[in-house]
Amino acid sequence: MATTGEPNETPLDLTSCPDCGAVAQVTERAVLDSTAGPVEHVRVVCLSRHWFLLPASSLTSGSAAGRPARSTARSTSRADPR
Repeated sequence: MATTGEPNETPLDLTSCPDCGAVAQVTERAVLDSTAGPVEHVRVVCLSRHWFLLPASSLTSGSAAGRPARSTARSTSRADPR
């Protein structure tokens, strides 16, 4: 893969794993309906390959928790998080 020297458009959205505390990446954001109104959820994958779908408000990183959802549409494709 050739690199163009351009900076990556989307910086990594990092937090810590709720299970083991290792570095984890927020790989997906979506707003899901609830009885109390819409709630932003995030998919988190850590270096130990744990993954979670949880409310964004429960993230430990302030920058990761405060980032807006990219889209409210659900993706039907499944990418390998490796």
